[in-house]
Amino acid sequence: MDKTTRNNENRWDELVRLDVPCSRPNFKLTPNIAKENLNKDGILGNLKNKKVLCLASGGGQQGIGFALLGAKITVVDFSGEQLEKDKIVSKKFSLPIRIIKTDMRKLSMFEDAKFDVIYQPYSINYIPETNILFDEVSRIIKSGGIYYLMFHNPFVHGSWKTGCWGGKWNKSELWNGIGYPIWQPYKDGYKIKTADPTWNFTNSDGKKIKIKSPQEFKHTLSTIMNGLIKRGFNIIKFDEYKNDDLNSKPGTWEHYVSFTAPWFFLWAKKM
Repeated sequence: MDKTTRNNENRWDELVRLDVPCSRPNFKLTPNIAKENLNKDGILGNLKNKKVLCLASGGGQQGIGFALLGAKITVVDFSGEQLEKDKIVSKKFSLPIRIIKTDMRKLSMFEDAKFDVIYQPYSINYIPETNILFDEVSRIIKSGGIYYLMFHNPFVHGSWKTGCWGGKWNKSELWNGIGYPIWQPYKDGYKIKTADPTWNFTNSDGKKIKIKSPQEFKHTLSTIMNGLIKRGFNIIKFDEYKNDDLNSKPGTWEHYVSFTAPWFFLWAKKM
């Protein structure tokens, strides 16, 4: 494992131990809630008995949701702490989840054309290059299978002040009614820098947490789209994170995401 990946693994293990919101198991899930969260428009089809890989998706949220929808679930993540959350929800709901600790690019344990669905929430921006990942996804997904991918909007990646949604830009630092900063090169694999290189959040006990960010990398839109198209995927749906709170205070996360979409989502079908 390379140094950057090892550091990111350690950062994520620590984030989980500090109770970062995106790694809190969802004990209130029901099949209806799971469908609303994971397959609202039915694009993934009937998931009963389907083989689903939740890729770089530990944390006790997506995997158990698919299990509640009747799928046969495998969860892969490089963070052992993340995967502990999946073990907890598997036991809580008495539903089986196969759990494998590995890098998202190292999937040799899976045979060709194994999965009906590969579901990858925000994680691709923690690796500097996408070819190995896309090769493996293309190899292990069935013909007609669907790959869901969430990734950072490359046009604005790095224009938020901190490593996550916490913190804010102060008016004296930046906001003057003109805009947020787009100052980093539009280059695939570029190491993202932030003005404040930390994650800031509140844990379940109300304690304010500040911790060094994992390293993220920019991936251009052409890298993502063409990388999938040339491997025989058709893009069947594209969406972005939206907000409509134009009256929010300038410099806050709510205001920022009312003027730009921080994340993109796509669904691609293997032909």
